[in-house]
Amino acid sequence: MNPKKLMKSVKALSGWRETAFLLALVERSLPNIRLFLESTDRLDVDPEFFPKGFSSLLDSSWQSGVMAPNDESLVLCLDTVAAHFVEDAETAFGAIPCNLGLSLWELALLSALNRDKKRAEEGSQLSITSVTEFLEFSEGEGLDENDLIRLFEKHDLMAREFSFQQELCDILRSADKLSKDLMIQIRTLAHDNGVSNLGISLEEE
Repeated sequence: MNPKKLMKSVKALSGWRETAFLLALVERSLPNIRLFLESTDRLDVDPEFFPKGFSSLLDSSWQSGVMAPNDESLVLCLDTVAAHFVEDAETAFGAIPCNLGLSLWELALLSALNRDKKRAEEGSQLSITSVTEFLEFSEGEGLDENDLIRLFEKHDLMAREFSFQQELCDILRSADKLSKDLMIQIRTLAHDNGVSNLGISLEEE
């Protein structure tokens, strides 16, 4: 786990590579988002634009944000993502990774709408924050700040998060050009058999 190396790699991303990086982080966090939205019956999307339901929102984000840029479709995706944020009054912990994932999704779509503003570093930190928040909630009771830092540094979930982000950067930076096969490779890596960066899976064994 090398945070400085990772941040250097993340900062080097630009254009479609930056958007693809952010959307891959969204793909990785999708089970965190879905778990809470399903439990609170908030997965509805407009069937006219997203006929396959919530899952097609991410497909549309990839298509209009990376493969075939389309501002109108991006704005529609952005509005739909924004409509799913959980209100501050919600006290269940699941609301936190859900909102962090949605914030990451917004960043990804905004990066596609405005390539001039760099957003990858912020997105990287949001994804890392979702892991630290989860670890503090699930394993950090009674630990002081130094013990929490040690927990984060040694935990498998944190190592997995850094490894994934670094591998993602390496693939994107080494790619000669955008292609369908490249996007399939990235999305497959991000999906990781349906296991999120928090170790959550909604898929049946």
